[in-house]
Amino acid sequence: MFEHVSRRRVLAGTTSLGALALAGCTSDSSDGDDGSDGDGSDGSDGSDGSDSDGSDGSDGSDSDGSDSSDGGDGSPDHTDPSTYPEFDPADPQFPQLASTLLEAGFETGTMADLERMRKNQRDEPRYGNPVAETPDDEGKLLNPDTLEFSLTPTEDPTVYEDTLRPLLDNIEKETGKKVNYASLDSYAAQVEAMRSERLHLAGFSTGSVPYAVNIANAVPFSVQIDGEGGSFGYRLWLITQVDNEEIGKLQDLSGKPKQNVAHADPSSNSGNLAPRALFANQGVTPEEDYKVSYSGGHQQSSLGVANDDYEAAPVCSTCIARVIRDGQIDPDKIKCIWASEPFPTTAFSYVNTLHPDIQEGVRAAFLDYDYQDTAIAEEFEGRGTWVEIDYATVWDIILQIQESLDVTYETGNLSE
Repeated sequence: MFEHVSRRRVLAGTTSLGALALAGCTSDSSDGDDGSDGDGSDGSDGSDGSDSDGSDGSDGSDSDGSDSSDGGDGSPDHTDPSTYPEFDPADPQFPQLASTLLEAGFETGTMADLERMRKNQRDEPRYGNPVAETPDDEGKLLNPDTLEFSLTPTEDPTVYEDTLRPLLDNIEKETGKKVNYASLDSYAAQVEAMRSERLHLAGFSTGSVPYAVNIANAVPFSVQIDGEGGSFGYRLWLITQVDNEEIGKLQDLSGKPKQNVAHADPSSNSGNLAPRALFANQGVTPEEDYKVSYSGGHQQSSLGVANDDYEAAPVCSTCIARVIRDGQIDPDKIKCIWASEPFPTTAFSYVNTLHPDIQEGVRAAFLDYDYQDTAIAEEFEGRGTWVEIDYATVWDIILQIQESLDVTYETGNLSE
């Protein structure tokens, strides 16, 4: 029925890939790249220009053209786009115009990002437990007649059952088991169901994945990507006005008097929780080094910067991209002065006690088939391909945030 291709070795690593709304952007992030709709770190060693804190390692220092030197008319270079370094997605240097980043597709991660992470794979997660091994004791293994599958909860948990039918049919074919699509209505319920071994397979939202690993012995093994371009996830961009003379790099946010910086919402991942963790790793502490004003959402933050209501804002890259493509912002008047590694999207996982033969069949159904010509790709913005990932490596950027927040892995901490 579908083209059978081997994608199992695309990102072969080990068998392994929040608080409040840590799954991603808040309610204005309906594009799905925030990991909260069922589709949606770095772990690098710095050899590619990336810092281990999840940033791309480009802080706008002198080497990337974003220093405060005079551009010839009394203005610093970072207000003159002609001085910006040529943009290379494999070694991004800042500042850059928003238009440049969108033309390069830098609002999402790519297969190149995943490949680079694989080459710089982490041995252990930086926070929490490693992915549980499959038990050696046959008596502890599960071999059910029916496999229970659940996708990350939405307002209507059954909405994706028909969309995922090609995948579910292939799981049945590869495992010889029936598959039941279980409609669960909360992240906590999903994690608890796997912990009690009533749920065997699941797509966990971004921020829920570490909970599933630490509480429910989930084994995250795959994420969806765009089979055509390999795009996945989203990034955190720090934006300001091109002509803002005071801000040309992240560290300029600690200037005096304090800059007025828009955060989206207290519970937003890329709009508040992530910058609090990742900026602090770069020596800039929100509230201490700059004033935080909550805008109410990524769209409001983006428009607020464009309209000079705020000096700068950390925003979900795919969220500002949507505002720009709607014609509400001129991307040539906005500069990005810092960007994170890609935030991963939903991790597809199985419980570690599932019989190895069933595990193998499940992995084959996800990794060895191309779903680009099915409703799956149509529904999930072209993401009709699954690739293998390593939890400790690809989820590292999320674990940084949860470590910074001192997250305790209890289901009671998971929000719907």
